Amino acid sequence: MDSAKGQLASSLPLMLRANLDSTLKTSPSPVFLPLAFRFAASSGLLILHLAFPQEAHEAIHGEGIYLLSLAAILWESAWEMARNLAAGQKAFSAPTLPWIRWNLALDLFLVTLLIAYQGVDQERFVTLYIFPVLAAAFYLSTTEIIAMGVLAISAHGTSLLLFSSGLVPAFGHSVPQEADWVERWRVLMALSALQVLPATLVVVVIRKYLEQLRSNLAASEEAALDLTVLYSRVVDSMFSGLITTDLEGRITSANPAAEQILHRILEQGHPVEAVLPLDVARIESGGRDHRFEARFLTPEGEIRTFGGNVAPLKASDSQQTGHLILFQDLTELKALEQRTRISERLAAVGEMSAGLAHELRNPLASILGCVQLLRKGNQAAEMTDRILTILSRESERVSGILSNFLDVSRPRDITVQPLYLPTLVAELRSSWETDPRGQGVRLVMGPVPKAWILGEPLCFHQVFTNLLSNARKAVGARPDPSILITFATDAQGLQIQVGDNGTGMNAEQMATLFVPFSSGFQEGTGLGMSLVYQFVQQMGWDIQVESLEGEGTVVTLLVPLAAGALPEGA
Repeated sequence: MDSAKGQLASSLPLMLRANLDSTLKTSPSPVFLPLAFRFAASSGLLILHLAFPQEAHEAIHGEGIYLLSLAAILWESAWEMARNLAAGQKAFSAPTLPWIRWNLALDLFLVTLLIAYQGVDQERFVTLYIFPVLAAAFYLSTTEIIAMGVLAISAHGTSLLLFSSGLVPAFGHSVPQEADWVERWRVLMALSALQVLPATLVVVVIRKYLEQLRSNLAASEEAALDLTVLYSRVVDSMFSGLITTDLEGRITSANPAAEQILHRILEQGHPVEAVLPLDVARIESGGRDHRFEARFLTPEGEIRTFGGNVAPLKASDSQQTGHLILFQDLTELKALEQRTRISERLAAVGEMSAGLAHELRNPLASILGCVQLLRKGNQAAEMTDRILTILSRESERVSGILSNFLDVSRPRDITVQPLYLPTLVAELRSSWETDPRGQGVRLVMGPVPKAWILGEPLCFHQVFTNLLSNARKAVGARPDPSILITFATDAQGLQIQVGDNGTGMNAEQMATLFVPFSSGFQEGTGLGMSLVYQFVQQMGWDIQVESLEGEGTVVTLLVPLAAGALPEGA
């Protein structure tokens, strides 16, 4: 019998833990620990007690009171569980604070009852007091947790004192001590205090940590909620449409502006191709956005134009999880752009017409004057020759103005082809040397690289003829007029600079340099630089102009080299 009792006593704490763990694990939601512990412990103790033969425990003092107390505790636990279920809650739902304190007091009584029955002098059972103290950490304040620890030690000390001194009759294995019970009481109290108090302090530290963790979690949740609300407000307040999709192009979210622009409801899971002419699943995910512009027919039958860009949507690990589509309704903007272009064209036509009329007025006035003189008749031969010379010169001037005007207004088609640079430069130098207007102006050319360029022969000649003509006019008043042409090649292509030491230009003249009929020279038609810009654009070149008033002007041409072309004669 004593052996069986010893096995029961040694295995009791492990059985209680196993029964409690089983109860907690089978609960589908967080349970109220004091009630779960009391239900598991009382039912487990009753089952264990009934599992032993009757003769094994018939001589134990107070066995009936012990079993009756366990049954009462089990009944109370079942009653609380039934009350929770009747209220539509889980069986082990947490009650209000007064009921929590009541449950913890019952747990403390159950542990005291169990230790008294198994023997108050069995110090290994004192660890059972940790269960109510630990449970208190989840529901009570720090002060009440410490109070629970003190109550546990006091309950055990009182029970130990009463049974050891014989003030209460024997109960279970707790019997009065005949000698030295005071000294033994002090030792057992010290051992129990060493077990329960450190555990209480640990529980208090854990509770403090849990409170700090809960506070930090609440702050983090609040911050996350604020960011979520801010994000939602920003997205909902945008005038641009915003749609997100997964990698297969199915819509995952859309803001109100997107539905307003597209004039339809955008449901999650639907393919974005059904509302936008975009195949986002085929867009390369190279980290760059994909711009688009398209027209679509609204459900109301209205044709609208919209444009935007598609960007990769990435997760926190930089892996692409979908696409982000940001777009706007461009219908009104496109209409405004078209009206603006028409207005600009009309203004340009009016400006060019006024310039053309201004340029034609002078030669036509000269021609009209000559015609009136010829009508008078009886002119001397010398005067007649002079009049005819004026008529020829002014007619040629009118013809040149009209030819240049037609070149500007109706550019001819050209074919860009490889050209050998030294041959073009030689022809340009020959034309300059045979032009009498260039007498007295020194033309200096740097070394000409033996390179092939991309261009058109006639356009090349007209570009440099006009640049040299403007340079000649700019240096006309200088005591040492000179023009310098240099050549340089780099990885970008060929760079040709035409510079002079002439009068230069101010900021206003620079702003209208390529505008037709805006020439600052008395001589010419005012269309030279407009033709230069037009030919440069047609050949795929680039032009840059730098000028300082009173210092001179430098025109830089960036010319592409012909790939794979052979030198002349090869």
